[in-house]
Amino acid sequence: MKKALLLALAVLFLSGAALAQLPPHGYIGLYTDEHVTCCVTGEGFYPVEMWIWCLPSLKGMICAEFMCVYPANVIQSTVTTNPLVSVTLGTLDTGMSVCFADCHWTWIWPFHQALWVTDPTATDISIVKHPDPNIECVQFANCDPGYPTECAVVHTKLLLNQECPPPDCVGTEEASWGAIKDQFK
Repeated sequence: MKKALLLALAVLFLSGAALAQLPPHGYIGLYTDEHVTCCVTGEGFYPVEMWIWCLPSLKGMICAEFMCVYPANVIQSTVTTNPLVSVTLGTLDTGMSVCFADCHWTWIWPFHQALWVTDPTATDISIVKHPDPNIECVQFANCDPGYPTECAVVHTKLLLNQECPPPDCVGTEEASWGAIKDQFK
């Protein structure tokens, strides 16, 4: 009985520690890997795999609404949807509403996309608010009752044919939440 109680307390403390590390606002960003690298350079006509990663707020996340803006030197190709996604409405380049089957409290990717960069022009792909006039910002639906929406912070663009790693790219290295907050002071 003591072992079961101790195990239950350990799980409770570990889950509380994980939630304590979440930011007060959710983040969304574009990367070429697991939410670390936000730039890519290449020569000629070259492929890129773009990942859209979301970090929920303290209230968790079940849905996201946003749009990706692509430059002229990028050809969009195959979009892969995370198998945990239950609903998608729209497309990445015209406005996307995406929901997961369950709430999440850690980094999660809703999509990744194969792209082709056609020339060496320095450009970027960015995330902006969904074009629906009723949507005021890039937003997440959190896990509070009724799944209310909250504005999310766009963490990174995906820089193409630019200095890599860029000096202004937030999230290019592991950092504590305190270190991230210090960047915005």
